[in-house]
Amino acid sequence: MLTRRLLGMAVVASLQFAVGTAFSADLSVKQDFIRDLSVLEEKIVGLAEAIPSDTYGWRPSEGVRSVSEAMMHLAGANYFFPTVMGQSLPEGVDPRGLEDITDKAKVVEILADSFAHLKAAIEATKDSKMNDELEYFGQNGTVAGFFHSAISHSHEHLGQLIAYARSNEIAPPWSQG
Repeated sequence: MLTRRLLGMAVVASLQFAVGTAFSADLSVKQDFIRDLSVLEEKIVGLAEAIPSDTYGWRPSEGVRSVSEAMMHLAGANYFFPTVMGQSLPEGVDPRGLEDITDKAKVVEILADSFAHLKAAIEATKDSKMNDELEYFGQNGTVAGFFHSAISHSHEHLGQLIAYARSNEIAPPWSQG
């Protein structure tokens, strides 16, 4: 009886190790970043599409970014972050000038393109480089920490845009139904 139990435990342990190794061999921090950015893109671009164009100029108070300015600020950052890693901006893109764009169709297009640009920068980074040291925004960190900062920035503005939408009685697309 004890021998069968020990044999069973050994088989289970072996399977857990084999399955765990098979799954973890395909995972990386980079893939986690890409997956998170994809969810952010879906939600933020979805909000940009759901918010009516006549609400793009709305701001919660004077001196605070409007809906379109917040979206274009985020797009500008998505374009800017990869420059810290040495990547070039796409031709014709000026991250600092994007906040002047208020046309809904253009905002949606630029947002989507900016997420593709940031994802491409992450995908172009070798997994072996994620722990390399990098100085950014006056601090020392790692490449992975830098990309985490870029993604955190998107999360911050997702929350802002959700609040903007709800303040205008617009439910985020993923929470409807």
